[in-house]
Amino acid sequence: MMATPPFVDAHHHLDCAHLSEFENQSGTLAEAIEINALITPGRSAAEIAAKAVRALDEALMQGTCWIRSHVDVDSASGLSLLRPVVEAITGFRGRVDVQIVAFPQLGFVADPESLRLVRAAMTEGADVVGGIPGIEESSADSLSHIETAFDIAEEFDADVDMHVDESDDPASRNLEMLAEATIRRSYEGRVTAGHCTALAAYDDDYADRVIDKVAEARINVVTNPLTNLYLGGRGDSQPIRRGITRVKELLAAGVNVACGLDDVNNLFLPFGRMDMLEVAMITALTAHLSSAAEIEAAFDLPRSRAAQVMRLEGYGLLLGTPADFVLLEADCAREALRLQPPRRYVIRNGRVVAGTRIERFSSLPG
Repeated sequence: MMATPPFVDAHHHLDCAHLSEFENQSGTLAEAIEINALITPGRSAAEIAAKAVRALDEALMQGTCWIRSHVDVDSASGLSLLRPVVEAITGFRGRVDVQIVAFPQLGFVADPESLRLVRAAMTEGADVVGGIPGIEESSADSLSHIETAFDIAEEFDADVDMHVDESDDPASRNLEMLAEATIRRSYEGRVTAGHCTALAAYDDDYADRVIDKVAEARINVVTNPLTNLYLGGRGDSQPIRRGITRVKELLAAGVNVACGLDDVNNLFLPFGRMDMLEVAMITALTAHLSSAAEIEAAFDLPRSRAAQVMRLEGYGLLLGTPADFVLLEADCAREALRLQPPRRYVIRNGRVVAGTRIERFSSLPG
């Protein structure tokens, strides 16, 4: 069997995990956000915590031991989602460790109450300042949104992790603004941009310019292929766009690229099984990662590259670090991605915390 460091989900939303009672009829991001905002005030803390626990348990069985989870913090939800998620993750410490991003889903300019709430969230268990500049109504408001997030991050000495340009629209151009702000605020290496799907819609010259700025700012980019394949391209006739950022080009430019599941069994994605090896394989398929080196890079998207996003210390199979590893039946990156083998043993700090028992039989002669 192969021993690998445990997997890392660099972008998730535990606050709406398994929220499958409501249907997103159009399958669009806009409808999912709208329904989520409408139903959040009626959700109980017990239900939110129980569904987060279910997702965390599934993640552990798949060998995922670290997650960065965005939690909505805005006038629709207040801190009603944050507190039960904090409760849920407390019971998994030392098995699945979670960083929480205080996520102003409805905007800072469009939803001014979010400013106070994000600050409050940073004192009640959140670790990272979130953002979504594309939710604002103008480029000027998007820039204000970005600057506000940096102001809060500096106040709490926290990293920044934003949803950026989650759109098919080539006019959605917040990634360049984020890169410029990162350099201006001397926050290089502490900023992550999730989704960035509009980057694939830009013409090549502009995309190259943005990628160069992202590399200069040392921004991490997290692609979420399952969710964006499902939500993206809904307004296209054939050919339908793939809903994934320019993974190959970003890797070639030296940008740290990781992957996230984003959602599981909810309005944004009715599928998913908390399996980061599956996410890595789908990233490789959709991003055309085909050479031996690219397949190795795909295998590292939810491992060392995602660990870099979360700035995990002591990650990896290194002498003197905690004994954290997963055993799976594969002998190389390609076989791990191809076979998606069960996680036979999941070990944290030298202790078996999950595992899978397998029985095989064959009806072939002999």
